[in-house]
Amino acid sequence: MLSVRVTGRPAECSAGTTCSFTLSFGFDLESVVRWSHSLWSVVIMQLNTALIVLLLTLQITHSLSGPPVPESLSLEQDFASQTLSLTWESHAALFDIEIIRTELEENVLNVTVSAAVDPVSGQRSWTWRSPVPLQCTSHSVQIRARQENTVSQWSPQQIVQGSDVPEKQQAQMYPQDKVVPVGGNLTFCCIVSEGGQFSSIQYKYRKMEVTRMSRRSFATSVTNLPQSGPTGTNIICCSPQEIVTGAVVFVGYPPGDERLECETRDLQKAECRWRKGRDTGFWKTSLLTRYTLNGRRCVEAKRDTKLCRFDRWENSWTLTAENELGAVQLNDSAHITERVRLFAPVNVSAVPQAWNSSLQWSWTFQAVQTLDLLCQVQLTSGGRSSSRNYTGVGLSAALLDGLRPDVEYSVSVRCASLRSFWRWGDWSAPYSLHTRMDCPEAPDVWVRMDSETTGQILWKPLSISDSHGALEAYEVYQKDGEQDGWTVLSLPPSTSSFPVILSNSSSGDVMVAVAARNPVGLSRRSIVVVPEFRADSEQSVSELVGSGGDLELTWQPCPNASRGYLVEWVRTGCTGHCTVQWTKVPESNTSTVIQAGSLEVGVRYTLSVFALSDEATALLQRHHGYGHELVPVQSVKSLNVWQSGENVLLSWEPVAISNRRGFIRGYTIYLNNASHLELVANVTDPTLRSYTVKGLSLGSYKFTVKAYTSAGEGGGSTVAIKMESNSDMLVVQLLVSLVAMSCCLVVISIFCYKKREWVKKAFYPEIPGPKLTGNWTTPPAPLDIKPPTHSMVHIVESPEWDSSKKGLVPVPEEEEDDNGSVGENVEVDTDSDEPTLLRYYNQLVTDGSHSNYASDTSGSSTSSVDSAQTQVTYTGIQSPTSSHWAPSYGYRPQMQPVEGAEEPAAAFENEPQQESPSIAYRPQCSWQAESPGAENFSGSLGSPTSVTSSQFLIPETAEEDPEPSGTWFQNFLSGKF
Repeated sequence: MLSVRVTGRPAECSAGTTCSFTLSFGFDLESVVRWSHSLWSVVIMQLNTALIVLLLTLQITHSLSGPPVPESLSLEQDFASQTLSLTWESHAALFDIEIIRTELEENVLNVTVSAAVDPVSGQRSWTWRSPVPLQCTSHSVQIRARQENTVSQWSPQQIVQGSDVPEKQQAQMYPQDKVVPVGGNLTFCCIVSEGGQFSSIQYKYRKMEVTRMSRRSFATSVTNLPQSGPTGTNIICCSPQEIVTGAVVFVGYPPGDERLECETRDLQKAECRWRKGRDTGFWKTSLLTRYTLNGRRCVEAKRDTKLCRFDRWENSWTLTAENELGAVQLNDSAHITERVRLFAPVNVSAVPQAWNSSLQWSWTFQAVQTLDLLCQVQLTSGGRSSSRNYTGVGLSAALLDGLRPDVEYSVSVRCASLRSFWRWGDWSAPYSLHTRMDCPEAPDVWVRMDSETTGQILWKPLSISDSHGALEAYEVYQKDGEQDGWTVLSLPPSTSSFPVILSNSSSGDVMVAVAARNPVGLSRRSIVVVPEFRADSEQSVSELVGSGGDLELTWQPCPNASRGYLVEWVRTGCTGHCTVQWTKVPESNTSTVIQAGSLEVGVRYTLSVFALSDEATALLQRHHGYGHELVPVQSVKSLNVWQSGENVLLSWEPVAISNRRGFIRGYTIYLNNASHLELVANVTDPTLRSYTVKGLSLGSYKFTVKAYTSAGEGGGSTVAIKMESNSDMLVVQLLVSLVAMSCCLVVISIFCYKKREWVKKAFYPEIPGPKLTGNWTTPPAPLDIKPPTHSMVHIVESPEWDSSKKGLVPVPEEEEDDNGSVGENVEVDTDSDEPTLLRYYNQLVTDGSHSNYASDTSGSSTSSVDSAQTQVTYTGIQSPTSSHWAPSYGYRPQMQPVEGAEEPAAAFENEPQQESPSIAYRPQCSWQAESPGAENFSGSLGSPTSVTSSQFLIPETAEEDPEPSGTWFQNFLSGKF
C-alpha cells in the first residue's frame, strides 16, 4: 500500500485551520502479476501517478504565495486582572489567534483580530481577558497572519505556565482576595495537591457545580454575587477527608459620595464636607474609599467622617472618591462671604435683675468685627426654651428682658452672617444666670359650695415662676356683705384649700380672698363672691360629649359678667374632698375648650359655667360630659326573668354612674345560641329597664343583656329560664270560664224569671189534671148490666220476654154496634210513639163489702198478672169526645204507671173515699196528675175506661188557672211554672 500526505494552506482553508489532503493509492504486486494482462489495470496506474504529481505541484505553488508568519511573538500575563497580553511583529493587518488549554488540548479561543502598529516600538499588541484565573492551568498561544484570502503558517506555540504544573505540588485556589461588584459573576478554580483527591467546591457552605480543567485543576462559577460581610465571603475546596484550600472574595459597591459643600469658620480657612451616600460594604483598610480634594489627599476623611480642611479658601473645589470598583467626582464653588459659619462665641457673662438681665460675649478672631452679624440667644428654664434674635456689626452684647423673678436660666449664643446667611454658627457653652426675687403673683381662687352654708375656698398653688421667690404663707380673707373689715387667716404654703362656713344670719353676699407672701412682700388679693349652692335637681343639666378627648363649651353672653366667666369641672357624684378644676375665661369670650389632658378617659364630669362680677357669682348652665367615652366596665345589675305564658319578661337595674364610662345609649338583648349570641332586640331608650320577649316555645333559654355607649358594648349579664306549661294560667282560664258560664246562667235565669209566662206557654204548656163532671153524689139509677163482650185481651206467655216493656200494651179494639157487628172505622190514639204498658185489674162491684171485695180482687189480679208476666194489650179505646158519660153507675179500673208506681192499696189509702149509700160499681184509681206517668197517659190514653166500654170514664177538660206548686226556682229546675 502506497500513501502520500500533502499538507498546505490553500486560500479556501479558513483562518486558524490546517488543510491536509491525503491521497492514497497502492499496488498489489501479486495482483499486478495476476492481472498483468489486463488493460484496465495499466490505465488506472497511469491515472494515479498523474494525479499525485498535480497535487504536489499545487501545494508547492500555494506555499510560496502566502503572507509571512508573524515574528517575535511574546506573552505577558497579569494575574490580578486575569489578562494575557500578546505582542508581535508583522506587516499584515489581520491575525488569527488561537489559545488552547495545554494539558487537555481544549480550544479556549479562536478569533480573528485587527491590531494596529505601535509607532514607537513598531510592534502590534492584543490583550485577552480570561474568564478563568490564568493560574488555574497552562495555556498555549499561536498566531498567524491573514491577508485577503490567504493566511500564513501558524507561529510556533508559546505556553503560559499555570500553577498546576508538577513543579508546584501544593494545593492552591484562585483568585485570592478578589474584589467584585454586587451582582457580578466570578469563576474560582481549585488546584489539588500532587497525588491528592478532589471532592467539591463550596461557596457559603453550598456545593457548586465544577468543571475539570486539567489533571489537578477544577473550576466553578458563581453568578449574581450578593454583598459580602465586613470580612468577605469564603469559598473552600474540599477533599473527601478535609478542607484542602480556600479563598476570600469581597463583594461591594463603588463609592456613592455626594453633596460636596465648602465653608469658612473664621473668614480665612476652608472646611469641606460631603455625604457618604451608599455604603461600599468594605471594611478592609486597603479597600476603603480614597479621597482627594483639588489634587490633595484628604487625610482627615475616614469611614464615618467626611471632612477635609485647607489653610486658605479657594472659590472652586473638586473631590474625587475611588475604591477598587470605581470612582466618583464632586464639585462645589462659592465666594468666601457666602459660606460663613462662625465659631461659637466665648466668655459669655450676664448681670441679672428681677425682670431682665444684660448679656455679653467675645470672639476668638478679629475678622468678625467688621461683619454684620445676626445672633440668637436661647433661654432655657424648667424644661422650656425660648429664642431671641439680635443684630449688629461685630455684635458682642444683648439685653434680655421679659424674665421671671427668682428663676434659674441657662443661656447660649450663636451667630451668623446677616447679609449672606449660610448657616448658624456653633452654640456657645451654656451660661447660668439667676434673676432676683419679687412679690408673688395673685393666686387663682375659687369657692365651691357643698351645701347652703358650707363650702371650700380653693386656690391653685403658685408655680416657681409665679411665686417669684420662696413662699412663706397664704393669707385667706373673708367678709360678709355689710361687714367693714376682713377676717384674715394665715396658712402654710403647702395648703391649697380652706373650708368656709356661712352663718344663717349673714346678710348680703359673702366675699373671700387669697394672697401669697414671700420674703419680698405680699401679692395682690384674688377676690371671689361666694356663689349660691345649686343642686343638679334644681338646674337643667344637659349631656356633653367630647371630640378627640376635648370638651368644648359655649354659652350665651351675660351682661353681668364684668369680671369674665369661670368654668368648673369635677367628677360627677364625688363627695368629700374632690379634685375641683376650673379655668377663667375673659369677658369677651363665650366659649372655651377643656383639653384632654385635664380629663380622665371614661370619667363623667359635672361642668358648670359661672358669670363673675364684683357683686355676685351667678350660675349660667350645667352639663354632664365625657372627654372620651369607653365601653361600660360593669354589666347591668339585678337581671331578672319571669314567664308570662309564651312570653318572657326581662328586667334589670342600670349600671352605676361610676362604671358606665360613657352615656348609656341603650341596651342590647341577646339569646345565647350554642357558641354565639343571637340578637333579639336593641333597646335604644336608655330609660327603659325591662323588655318582653314574645312567642317562645317550651324549652330552656339563656338571655344576655348588655349596656352600650358610643364606644361599644360592655360586659353582659346572663339569666336562664325554662319555659314550662303554666298550670296557674290553666286554672285561671278555667275559673274565668266557669265564672262566665255562671254569669250567663244567672242572666238566663233572670230573663226566664221575667218572662216566665211566655216561657211557660212556649216550652211548658199546662197539662190539665183529671176532673170529674156531673154530680157523683146523686144516687145512681138501676144498673143495666149487659153481658160483656170479650175484651180482646191476648195473653201471651212467651219465654222471650222483652224486659224493656213491662205492663199492658193497649191495642185497638173492635167496637160492636147494636146489631153485633164490629165497627170498622175506629180511631187509634197516635199521640205516643209506642203503646203504653199497664198493669190491668178487672173488678166487679157487688152488694157485698166494697173494701173487702176490692181488696180481694185487687190482690188476686195483681198476683196473677205479676206471676205470669202477662202482656195485656188494650184495644178499642175511644177518645173522650166520642163517649157519653153516664153519671149514675159506672166502672173505674185501677191504673198505675209502669215503673215506680206504688201499690194500689197504698194509693187509695192516701185518697179520700166518698161513700155512696147505694150499691154501685166504682173503680179503684191511683191516678195522680202530678206524677210523671200521668203526663204520658194524658197525651195518648186520656181518662181510664171500662173493660166493656170504649168510652173515657173521666173526660179530658182543661183546668182553669192552676196554681203552681213550690217556688219559681224549684219549678224552673223541675220543668214547671
